[in-house]
Amino acid sequence: MVIERLALNRNVNLFPLKKILKYSLRGLKIFIVVLVVLYIGVYIYVSANKKSIIKTITNDIGKKLNGEVSIGDAEISFISNFPKIAVVLINVSIKDTMFTKHQHPFFNAEKVYARLGIWKLIKKQAALTGMEVKNGTMYLYTDSTGYTNKYLMQPKKDTTAAAPANDDDNNELRKLAFINTRFVLDDREKGKLYDFMINQLDANIDRKDQVFSLVVRQKILVHNLVFKEEKGSFVKEKVIEGKYKIRYDGKIKQLQFDSINLDIGDHPFNLTGRFDIGEIQGQIPQMNLKVHTKNIGFEFAKSLLAPAIAKGMSIVTLTSNLDVSASITGPLKGGEQLVNAWWDTKKTNLKNPLLDIDNSTFTGTYTNEVVPGLPRKGPNSGIELRNFTGEWQGLPVKADKIIVTDFTNPLLVCDLKSDFALTRLNTFFTNSSLNLEGGDALISISYKGPIKKNNSDNSFVNGAVVIKNGHINYTPRNIPLKNVNGTIIFQNSDVFVQKIQCLVLNNQVVMDGTAKNLLTLMNTEPNKVVLDWNIYSPSLNVASFIPLLKARKNITVANRSGGIKNLSQKIDEVLERGSINVNLKADKLIYKKFDASNAIANFTILQNSWELQKVSLQHAGGQMDISGSLIDQRANYHHAKINVQLKDVDVSKTFAAFNNFGQDGITSKSIRGKLSAVTKINIDLNDDGNVYPSSVEGQVDFHLKNGALADYEPIMKIQDVVFKKRDFANVTFAELKTKLDIKKTEVTINRMEIQSSVLSMFVEGVFSTAGKTDISIQIPLNNLKKRDKNFVPENMGIDKKGGMSVFLRGTPGPDGSVKFKYDMFKKFRKDK
Repeated sequence: MVIERLALNRNVNLFPLKKILKYSLRGLKIFIVVLVVLYIGVYIYVSANKKSIIKTITNDIGKKLNGEVSIGDAEISFISNFPKIAVVLINVSIKDTMFTKHQHPFFNAEKVYARLGIWKLIKKQAALTGMEVKNGTMYLYTDSTGYTNKYLMQPKKDTTAAAPANDDDNNELRKLAFINTRFVLDDREKGKLYDFMINQLDANIDRKDQVFSLVVRQKILVHNLVFKEEKGSFVKEKVIEGKYKIRYDGKIKQLQFDSINLDIGDHPFNLTGRFDIGEIQGQIPQMNLKVHTKNIGFEFAKSLLAPAIAKGMSIVTLTSNLDVSASITGPLKGGEQLVNAWWDTKKTNLKNPLLDIDNSTFTGTYTNEVVPGLPRKGPNSGIELRNFTGEWQGLPVKADKIIVTDFTNPLLVCDLKSDFALTRLNTFFTNSSLNLEGGDALISISYKGPIKKNNSDNSFVNGAVVIKNGHINYTPRNIPLKNVNGTIIFQNSDVFVQKIQCLVLNNQVVMDGTAKNLLTLMNTEPNKVVLDWNIYSPSLNVASFIPLLKARKNITVANRSGGIKNLSQKIDEVLERGSINVNLKADKLIYKKFDASNAIANFTILQNSWELQKVSLQHAGGQMDISGSLIDQRANYHHAKINVQLKDVDVSKTFAAFNNFGQDGITSKSIRGKLSAVTKINIDLNDDGNVYPSSVEGQVDFHLKNGALADYEPIMKIQDVVFKKRDFANVTFAELKTKLDIKKTEVTINRMEIQSSVLSMFVEGVFSTAGKTDISIQIPLNNLKKRDKNFVPENMGIDKKGGMSVFLRGTPGPDGSVKFKYDMFKKFRKDK
């Protein structure tokens, strides 16, 4: 085409160009003819000298190796290595002297192609330029006693042979190839096993002095790559494939390669390395290998590692791929290599036996020498994650550092933090005891312990939960906690609540508490959890907490799994089945008409009962101590046992505060004075704290100082019979004491002496709200004389007969009110 175009241009002289082409074609033809003639000449020469050539090569092999060489047959090949000539050795076998014992031939091959240099062959020089092995096996064996067949790799020394004038003449190997050849290094003394199936390996060799540069193309299946028997094999059953350059310096016996690319298991890797093949001046051979890859799957990466290392890595799983770099440095003989790795990943789901974290982003490192100087083994191995962020059960978490050490017994050390709105927890607290309606939480948790579920031993969790402006509703009792602020501390298995301030049912309270061994027991025996709880309030309205008497609403706990969901269920179980020891202090205490100051209470809340160890307070100018219990018996029905000790309290205020103790025999309107009493009462209450009247039973043992009865009906009724002109509306008396027995609707008044400003008398009997009142009043006749205003009453004692007396008996009249009449024949006492 070029000539044709030039021909179209009439101004171009084509004669010189045509002449050049003519002689070039002629020269090419002559070169081809010479080459063919030369090759034919060589063919004729080699064919004529076939036997001597084969003999020379086989003799050379035998002279240079210290083993038994066996060659089944040999032939000359022109086709397979054209334009080179090769000697084909068939069924080659090399055995060491101990073969009969261990049965591992050092080398065997179906065919070995020995490539020959034509000109060197003609000159009768060392003509071997290349080797190719097909369908062979090379087996380097060392038994447990240290015997090895590796000596076959050392050339046989020939002291009679003269040294070559030029070493290059004996080292013209330029190409080495293996096809379907298995290489095995089986060192049972050191527990090493290298077992490779070389599907293809081609190496082009270039030598300058003692430096060899190799261009290698390979496809090798790794059956085993075991450096230590106890660790297992690396890259097991993986194909390593690639084309790369390597360099070997014979002077310092060092193999190097720089940034070569290999596919391992169809995944690309980049490697840089340096290996000291032999000892130089007594120095232990060293290695330095660097590996880098991108976007590698976690499970695939583990499959490249030895099982002992992969097992340690298996404590976690990752769903996203990683970018990984690693370095392996250290001795090639007599020691463990130092392994370091670095990686980073984004938006991966991380799972381990303790917790699962989604959308994790972090960088990580691995080393088998956590503590420098200690053996580079599992107990000294570790992983460190940095700049960790993710989501735990939908909650944001972050950590500056997460460390896993000791791959033999993995130990986790981490500090996790999470900052979120409390309402986000409702997803997990669905159908639970707690409903979170507002506020924020900051969680900081540190863990140092094994990576395994921990249900029976002490927990290794430490941390804190800070609540700000929280609004929490305890749904089984419908108790809202508003403006919640405070801190909850976790230490091992113990939990400490520090200064929780909140508004509970319009009562401002400050709380703190301790739950020993909570994190262990909530997993195993929630019924044994004991919470020691301290409560302070400047003013506490007890009536607000009456709903606590109501039956706990049944909360249907949904099937939950994982993280906070399980925690929610466990919290419910603790609140339902555990016990709470409460220490309460209130500057002011109010309950309906009752009020007190400096209240201190110690009580225990159990699953279906309350135990009041001691309630101490100041009331009505005196002191009051209460103990007892409250037991839920059925819906809207609670049984209470109450012990009350009163000392110098205003009796009128006390009776009014306690609704006359469930009776109306003596009421707050009719009695005054300083009361001291011991009261033991059993009553039944409804959910609103009201008493079932028919349930009241007990005793009131009291004495009243500086007492008075005002408009007291039984006394007032006396005027209907005797002393009609005396003032019974306001009667003062000496110390009044007796014991009241209360049973249902009846109050039994044991014999009581009343030395009053009006008269002296003894009262006993039953006062009943059910129409069964029967009261006897004994009025000694010495009362006939009216007492002046300065009279000071003094008690004689209830065991005194009182002398001649008038007896009155009070019983219900037709209208239901108590009517008194003369008991001339002392019928009351006879009936009694």
